[in-house]
Amino acid sequence: MADDGIKNYNSTVMKTSTLRFWTFGTAAFGILMASITSLGISTVSDAESKMLAQPVVKLLETPSLESQLKALETHGLELAREDEVIAGDTIAKLFERLGVEDPAALIYLAADKTNSSVLKSNVGKTALVHTDINGSLLRLQLVNGQDAWVVERTGEGQFATRIGQVGVETVTEHRSVMVGQSFFNAMDQAGVPSPITEDVVSLFESDLDFRRQVQPGDKVRVIYENKKVAGREIGDYRLVAVRFEATGASYEALFFNAGNDGKGNYYDAEGKSVKRGFLAAPLRYTRISSSFSRYRLHPLFGDPRAHRGVDYAAPIGTPVRSVAEGTITARGWNGGYGNGIEIQHNARYSTYYAHLSRFAPGMVVGREVRMGEVIGFVGATGWATGPHLHYEFRVHGRSIDPIRIARENPQVPSLAGQDLQRFLVVASDLRKRLSLLDSVNTAEAGGIPAAAGRNSQPSPRLARQ
Repeated sequence: MADDGIKNYNSTVMKTSTLRFWTFGTAAFGILMASITSLGISTVSDAESKMLAQPVVKLLETPSLESQLKALETHGLELAREDEVIAGDTIAKLFERLGVEDPAALIYLAADKTNSSVLKSNVGKTALVHTDINGSLLRLQLVNGQDAWVVERTGEGQFATRIGQVGVETVTEHRSVMVGQSFFNAMDQAGVPSPITEDVVSLFESDLDFRRQVQPGDKVRVIYENKKVAGREIGDYRLVAVRFEATGASYEALFFNAGNDGKGNYYDAEGKSVKRGFLAAPLRYTRISSSFSRYRLHPLFGDPRAHRGVDYAAPIGTPVRSVAEGTITARGWNGGYGNGIEIQHNARYSTYYAHLSRFAPGMVVGREVRMGEVIGFVGATGWATGPHLHYEFRVHGRSIDPIRIARENPQVPSLAGQDLQRFLVVASDLRKRLSLLDSVNTAEAGGIPAAAGRNSQPSPRLARQ
């Protein structure tokens, strides 16, 4: 009834306004005609004058919601939604969160068990769906790095699955950071991705104590590459250059790929290697609770046994890092070791990490890992009296003292000859760009030096260096 009243009121107002318009309009028109007559030009007839003075009112009907929806279906409207794949996800759970209502699509995807494994291997990645207005699936897409897994509707109740590569854009990012109360918070506030921050720490931690020597007011300048698909970051970064001014000293590392194999290394301005063969330890801040020994009493069983690694006491959940680049060769439960992961670094060296509470996402056998990349988290699984990491360093499968390796840890060979000459050209450009970042005003938050100047540009020739 209220709606009818509103309609009648609106109709009355419209008619009144229209009548007022024609009343004043007719008077004005008559004055104009009188003026024209005074000039000797014939005016309109009485019949024409009455016709012009007659108001015309037409009500416009609004189409029903049902007819509008049908019209949208006719035009093939697509709705896009996205969500992150989480641990334990099934296709049904993912569809429910994304608003997909398509039993036929669920049946198709459930018929192939590999589809479930795709979700497991894409935990943390973004799932993008396109549906029609009724929630029927048109396309499901998961992008992991440069690989895309796509399910598309090909007909009524029919679907097709394809796997391919998507176009990747490489963008070079520049950041100027002033350390506040925390180096890591400052990098985060400046928008520096965590993997780049970890790379900076991995490069300098053998020469710089990030816990004691890095102070408020210290400066960090970083240039890194950020790969994107359709404008989205895919978590693939590479540090290109960094300058760290801390405790009155300057530390610098510049990326250069002498072999054009995509891996490359980091050098100072003179071509001397900055990167060492292995990190000093797989945990950043911790203490050794049990050293390497050929003979010790086992803390659980009380009998004498060799301890073929180093135990680092740390809280559950502390990140565990790979001490060098390598390939995962074993991962999973291993008796008294609990959750363990083995990484082969080259034909000679391998490392093993045990008693983990869990593995980092994506850590599967065959995957390549970077130096300093988080591979798991401290736990107390297997034969453990408390939370700690058991870390072994192996040479041709034989365990040796990791502390000895840390003391003898050599630098990667420096550049010479033509490689050095090529590097000096690249280094000159990178150092100029780092110096330009010195002129960027650093923001301050709450009186604490914090964030950064930012700039992004399409990657220049550095993409293949």
